[in-house]
This record gives sequence, C-alpha cells and structure tokens, in this order.
Amino acid sequence: MGKIGRPPWMIAASLFVALFFLWGSFNTSPIFVGALLKSFHWSHARVAWIPSILALAVGVTSPAAGWLLDRFEAPFVMTTGAILAAAGLIAAGHSHTFNGLFCSTILFGIGLGASTWLAASVVIANWFGEHRGTVLGLATAGMESGGMAMSMLAGYMIAHSGWRAAYLALSIPASVIVVPLLALVVRTRPADQRGRTVAEAAKALPGFEVGEAIRTRAFWMLVVAECAYGAAVGGTFIHLVAYLQSLNYREATAVMVVSILLGMAAIGKPTMGFLGDKIGGRNALGVGFILMAGAILFLLNLHHPALLIPYMLLAGLSGAAPVALVPMVLAETLGLRRFGTLFGWIGMLLTVGIFIGPILVGKLYDLSGSYSEGFIVCVLIALVGAGASFACSAPPVTTTKPGEIGSELRQGLSTVPASSHQ
Repeated sequence: MGKIGRPPWMIAASLFVALFFLWGSFNTSPIFVGALLKSFHWSHARVAWIPSILALAVGVTSPAAGWLLDRFEAPFVMTTGAILAAAGLIAAGHSHTFNGLFCSTILFGIGLGASTWLAASVVIANWFGEHRGTVLGLATAGMESGGMAMSMLAGYMIAHSGWRAAYLALSIPASVIVVPLLALVVRTRPADQRGRTVAEAAKALPGFEVGEAIRTRAFWMLVVAECAYGAAVGGTFIHLVAYLQSLNYREATAVMVVSILLGMAAIGKPTMGFLGDKIGGRNALGVGFILMAGAILFLLNLHHPALLIPYMLLAGLSGAAPVALVPMVLAETLGLRRFGTLFGWIGMLLTVGIFIGPILVGKLYDLSGSYSEGFIVCVLIALVGAGASFACSAPPVTTTKPGEIGSELRQGLSTVPASSHQ
C-alpha cells in the first residue's frame, strides 16, 4: 500500500475533511462553556478547565505524535488518533460529573494530538515545496470551516437536546467519515522508489537533527510565538460566548458570532499563507500577531454592536494564521529532516498557551467581575508573539556535513519539493 502513488491534491483534500470534523469539534469549546455554566453553575475558572485540559492533552501528545510521524506512516498514527478522539466525544456525552467530563476530554485531546493539525502539517510539508504556505492555509482551513459548521450543530443540539447529545452528535462524522478516509488515502510523503522506510527516507531530507535545532534562535522564537498565540487566542476565543452574553447579547447571537468568526478564519488562513509565500513566513507571522492584538482591542469595545464587523474581520484574518505560518517558518528555517519531532515539541507550547490563557482570563474575571483585565493581558501577549516572529531567522550555514543543514536549505528549502529528495 505504501508504494501506491497519491495525487497531492487528494492528500490535501482528505486532510481538509479530517480537520473539518475533528478539529472543528475542538472549536466548539466556547459553545459548551456557556452550556456547562448554565447546567452546573460552576465558576468561570472551573469551567475553563474543560477546554484548557483539552488543549493541554493535545499538546502533551504532540511530541510523541511528531516522533512517530518521522518514523511510521501517517495513516497508522492519524487513524489511531481519530478513533481515540471519537471515543472521547462519546464518553463526554455520557458524563454526569466534572471528573467524568474531565477524563473524557483528556481522551478526546490525546486523539486530536495524533490526528489533526500537527500530522496534517507534517504530511503537507513533505508533499509540497513551492506554494507550501498557501496549501497549508487551504488544507488547515478545514479547522475553522469545520468549527463554523460544528458550532452550529452543537448549538442546535444543545438548544434542543442538551449538551450531552451535542457531544454524541459530534462523534458520528469522526467515526463514520474520518477514520476510513485517513486509513485509505493519506500517506506521509511521496512513495520512495528506493524501498526505504519512512524513517530512512527522512534522513535523506535537508535540515537539522533535533539536538542541533534546539540550539538555534529560530527554534526558541517559534516556541515563544506558539505559546503566545495559544494564550492570546485561547484566552479570548474560549470566553467569547460568555463575554458576549455578559454584554447582553442573546445566546443565539453569540453562537452565530462564533460561527461567522470561524468562517472568516477559514478565509484568513490561506490568505495569510499566500502572504507568507510572497513576503516570507516570519514576516507574515509577525503581521498576523499585530492584527491579532488589534482584534482584541476591538473585542474590548463590543458593547458597541457596530464594532462587531471590524472585530470579526481582523480576528478572522489573523486568529488562525499561525496554524499555517508556523510550520511554514519551521520548514524554511530548520528543514524537513526532523520536521515532525520538532513541530511536535513546538506545537506542545501552543497548547500550553491555550491551557494557560482561558484559565488566566477566567481567574481575572472571578477576581474583578470583568473580562477587560484578562483581554488586555492577551493584547500584550500577542505583541510578544509579533516580536518573536520577526526575530525568527534561518541559522547561518557554514557546513554541509551529514546531520547539519545543507546548502539547499540556505538557497530556499521552501521552494524544493519533497519528492526531489527521494
């Protein structure tokens, strides 16, 4: 099966569908936050633990998933993850206590960590050289497109049948559509005509080994950028429905804002990916963080409904851009040889940020009775991310010995198709 060729567009389309249903379910978190607050009357900080532990579970799984993707075929890793994700959603739908929901959410997060954006980025980075940023943006736009659709589904199910039924409804496409699609279509990289394993083929690609990469400034600037992205967006997006309701927006209106915002992000992500292909990934990433900070400033003033439109435009354009741009910058600066492992560790910091952000904002709300202080902190965090992005440059190349980055990377790895190294 590993010898059968796959058209790149088919791989990318399949990943779009998988992200649509799997990560789309992750993006329903704000919908469930409002429902859980009403159902259990927990504090904002306690409820924030549910989406936060989901993000942390994704992050803790990421390094292991990245390591596996550098050594085994993607269908094995991703299909196993999708099965675990579906099981977590089913278990959540049968939960009646905080501890039960907490454990179910962890299982869901472990499955997502192995089957969604990290694995998709590894596969796309290997299949596409030229226009990598645009393709990453288009394929991973499934995360927000799915979030828009799945948020509407979750909102409808919560309104008519309760939040437990909503979790069960989200599990159906993951089980019926995603699992067989990943198993039958996706492959890690173009078929190796030399008969090498995934691990052997990876060693022939240009780039740094893990030990070399972690000694570079580029690696640590990407770590800072990912953590800042998770904290700034997680701290605002997770609380968005509850925040709008505190401003006297109706629940249906708040849910619609989340859906529209995710739809805008599905457009904004490939747009920023295209910008990255034109001006360089790190520059586009820095611009995205600045736009993100501006969007949060608009968010602070949504007691004026007219500001909803500029908020959604800015947040939609920038809010998901790092998902496409960070793997692009990683490939440009540190190469493809250990892309999966490196992106796994960097991705873990994204989810650490998503874990910290909602809890921090929820805690500040409980202390002050307002979201203003927490959202201002998110603005400052986004600006830190911008600075780290602009500082993320490719390491100087002085040698081409095995295990060290080659001259082809310095000449522009992002334009070299992965198949040319086979």
